[in-house]
Formats: sequence, C-alpha cells, structure tokens
Amino acid sequence: MARYLAVDLGATKTRIALCGQDRILDKIVFPTPKTGDNTTIAESIVAKAREKWSSILDSVEAVGVASIGPLDLRRGVIVKPPNLLFNEVKLLEPLERMLGKRVYVVNDAVAAAWGEKHFGSGRSFENLLYVTLSTGVGGGVIVNNHLLLGKQGNAHEIGHIVVDYNSELKCGCGGYGHWEAYVGGRNLPRVARWLLERNPGLASGSLLAKRISIGEQVTSIDIFTLYRSNDPLALEVVKQFIKATGAGLASAINSYDPEVVIIGGGVFINNIDILLEPIRREAERNIVTTPPLIQPTTLGDDVGLYGALALVIEPPEELLKLQSSITTQ
Repeated sequence: MARYLAVDLGATKTRIALCGQDRILDKIVFPTPKTGDNTTIAESIVAKAREKWSSILDSVEAVGVASIGPLDLRRGVIVKPPNLLFNEVKLLEPLERMLGKRVYVVNDAVAAAWGEKHFGSGRSFENLLYVTLSTGVGGGVIVNNHLLLGKQGNAHEIGHIVVDYNSELKCGCGGYGHWEAYVGGRNLPRVARWLLERNPGLASGSLLAKRISIGEQVTSIDIFTLYRSNDPLALEVVKQFIKATGAGLASAINSYDPEVVIIGGGVFINNIDILLEPIRREAERNIVTTPPLIQPTTLGDDVGLYGALALVIEPPEELLKLQSSITTQ
C-alpha cells in the first residue's frame, strides 16, 4: 500500500499524519516551535516523524506540507509570518534533504481547498472558496477546477482584506483594519482592549474587562466562553468578529464567484452554533452575485492534513512548475 506523509503547519500546533491513498492512518500533534533558526521547524517535523514511524518512514513516497504564510512558493519558504517570531522559515529544501523524498509546500488554506475538492464536501463543485478562521484568517480558491496560487503562492491572503480603512486596529502584519485584525484568534484579546479604550462603558458588569484590567492573560476560548454568559465586552468582541467576517467573506465571494464557501479553523469549528448563521446573513447582505452555499467543513481539524495529502495524490500543475527546479537540483 502506498504511504504518504502529510503535514499541517500552524502558528500554534503542527500536525503530522501517515496516510494511505485516501485516508489518514495515524497522526501526531505537537506545539509549533517558537524559537530557533530558520530550519528549526523543519527539523522538528522530521524528528517527530522519525520518532513515531521510524520503521516505515523510508517507505513513504512523498510529503505534502500545508503551511501558514505568507510563502515564497518557489523556494518553499515562509516569509515574515505575522503569527510566528521567525523572519524566515525554510521548509522545502531541508525537508527534502533530511527525508530524501519529494516534498510539496503550499499555503495551509490553499491546501485545505484542494483537500475539500478531493476528500470533502467540495467534490461536486467546480468553484470553491475555503476559509479558515483560526489563529489567523486564510483562504483557498478553486475556479473552474483550477487551484489559484499566484506568483509566489499568496493569491489567497484574504485575511488581509481591509474591512475598515479608517480603523486604528492593527493587524499582526503591521497593516490596519484587516479582516484578520478583528477575527484572528490571537488578535481577539487585542480587539477587546481596543473596544474598551473606545467605549469604557463596556467594562460595566464585564468579567472579561476585569480580567484585562488586572493584566490577566485571556484567550479567544475565554472570550467565547464569556460570550455564552452574556458578558457585555465579550458580546461586543463577537459582534465585531461577525461583522468583519461578513464583510471579508462578501468581498471574497464577489471576487471569486464560488458555488460553495466552506469554513473551517479552530475558532469557527468550536463556535459554529454562535457564528455560522450570523456570518451567513451578514455576508449575504453585501453579495452582488448569486449567493453560494456557506457551510462548515466536514473534515474538522484534519482538513489541513487532507489538503496536504491531496497535494501528493494529485499535485496541481502550477505547483509542479513552480517547485520542480528545487527538487531536481
């Protein structure tokens, strides 16, 4: 049986799976390294894979990597990622050198779109938009069965769509008013503080505001938990989340005209009951094309792994052109 290695590299966690032709056989999850040099992450991927599957790793035919961006796709390198402390993260060259296998690297949300097309609820559609709402915001687009990549693999950085050009809310990339600034899981505590500065009255009766005022660290999980308790500040944070996502999603839909929009990512998946219908309504208010289906991923947390698997099962022609010179040197 053919075996493949699939890697889903996120800002918070890295997942590695041993896969067959159409399914995940086994997987491991570990924290993404936060310190080191530009090959530390690649080295950790290889070390974890060898530790888990030492007896069969040599039989793996190829490796697919779904990675956070932005990417220099030709070199297979992450460049100045807003959600990691590294200036550059090398993936393609060190992974091929250490594993001795063909490696494919694309943006995680682009891989997820390819995975949905091959293994998920996108199989019956020719035009698909995948959106991840997680630590950051990303997207992947298939138009007429063609996976969009762009000159460096960044044709899909929809998290940096400007949803408010007058905003003073800073994104991790340094820009202002970006979709990700309002919605990225890492940014939500910053959104809460920003809202408090603009409207101190939100502190009244708010446990979230109290925790922030005493310097306690809060997370996106805390904010959604407090939302469910009708915390005034948490309610406003989630309101902004929904409005920004509706605006960003409408812009992406108007640009790409998909038949279906599939949404994944930990922040969304863990709060579908709160987010799905309000986001759908907010987006549809600003869509000028025929509204597409808007639905959650059916692949859950494994959508990135299935995307990485799809890369090695059926590599997009454009990716082969971009990365072939690296692997044949």
